[in-house]
Amino acid sequence: MSSPDYSTKIAALEAALASGELTVESDGDRVTYRSVKDLTDALSYFRSRQDALASPLGAQAPFGFSAASFCRE
Repeated sequence: MSSPDYSTKIAALEAALASGELTVESDGDRVTYRSVKDLTDALSYFRSRQDALASPLGAQAPFGFSAASFCRE
């Protein structure tokens, strides 16, 4: 199974936002958003999904690990 490509949806949402349209068509789907805020929320969602796919798996972890060492010479 291949990773989804969100670039088409992002481009369509950006074009709609620039033109003031609330109806967006991409990949055979047609969505009418209720407000500009809903449209920008969708744009943020698809950008975050695309960023998550592009980042290394370890960078997606919600927690981290660090260790300190001390050496008295």
